[in-house]
Amino acid sequence: MDTRQRKARRLKAVPYPESPSGMLALALREARWTKRLTQKQAAAVIGISASSVQRAESGRSVPEEHIVKGYVDKLGLDAKRAKRLWGKASRPTGQRRTLTSAPAVRLLNNSDDFADALRRVWEENGKPSAQAMERRVEEVWKEAKNEYVFLSRSTANRITNRRQLPTSEEQLRSYLLACEVQEHRMRVWLTAYQRVRTREREAALAKRKAEEEEEKQWTGWEGHGRAEQAMTALGLHPMEAFPGSSRVSWTVQCRQCGAVSRVRLAAALRGHSGCPVCRPRRSAHHAPVLSKRTGVS
Repeated sequence: MDTRQRKARRLKAVPYPESPSGMLALALREARWTKRLTQKQAAAVIGISASSVQRAESGRSVPEEHIVKGYVDKLGLDAKRAKRLWGKASRPTGQRRTLTSAPAVRLLNNSDDFADALRRVWEENGKPSAQAMERRVEEVWKEAKNEYVFLSRSTANRITNRRQLPTSEEQLRSYLLACEVQEHRMRVWLTAYQRVRTREREAALAKRKAEEEEEKQWTGWEGHGRAEQAMTALGLHPMEAFPGSSRVSWTVQCRQCGAVSRVRLAAALRGHSGCPVCRPRRSAHHAPVLSKRTGVS
């Protein structure tokens, strides 16, 4: 008896063969058996991992569209049948599959959109668990440590929940690998990542320069006088000499209730700080406008 036939019979039965995902799994198995290939051989032909083939043919989850397309292009699965079955399996009757809204990868320009896109690609992969993502990367990382880094479960969770972006290109590649993104699709992700990181660095540099320019108005005795006048105009009486920077805490007393607190002038001018008791909610629009000659207008 052919070895491949014996291995095929040892596959676990599809749990719900009449369901859309079950019928899709059976169609995938049929296409592979027609080519007389093992799951490992089929994976090599399609260009995906053996574990991806196992999951696709298990019937327990809906495979990503590009995996089904691989069966069509490489194993001869009928394209119309595959499209119909995958469509039903991915959008069951009475239930609509919702995905995180995100721009196309080539259009990503900021960290928020990039985080949304990373979550979306995870959703498109069937929302694998952090444990499964860690295991997928570990299989490849040991043999290609120059291209990938170890992706822990906690890191995978933080990225999928949009609490952080990958800290390096290698970590991004690992995350995409964990979401079973094919190698040829990673290049556009890496280009977008470089673009977003460059914009972040430029924004941080511009902010730092703006802060430095803003700080110049508080230098020297004249600047110290303007700082005291600005704080007084906010209803806060300075209890000590100006610390020399609007971003350093300054001991002040509320002129309304007498409470003593530590306040940063820059935050107070923007309405983000003030007396902890009275807590005046001034906005930047209502903050006093400083005059270069007299201090406060």
